[in-house]
Amino acid sequence: MPNFTFKPLESGYEVSLRGKKLGSILPTKETTGRHCFILGHDARKTPRTYRGRIKAAEALLEIDKLKAEAKKKKLDIDQVIIRAWDIKPRASDQWK
Repeated sequence: MPNFTFKPLESGYEVSLRGKKLGSILPTKETTGRHCFILGHDARKTPRTYRGRIKAAEALLEIDKLKAEAKKKKLDIDQVIIRAWDIKPRASDQWK
């Protein structure tokens, strides 16, 4: 498991891995009242929630990998979406 660094911000955490900034996560609550996190750049009306800082940081890491691969291989948007769908975490993965 990667060793993420969480730097507290005014409204959340800045996530880094080995000195590279991956993005930010913001604390929130699910409708059930359970504490969770959302990605800082997720501007949708109902953003996806992640239970735990590590799960949110892992999502940021996967997004960073996709961006790097898209840039390196000069992929079009369709290819990026297909690859993102392939690595999308499943609900059953959280119970491993």
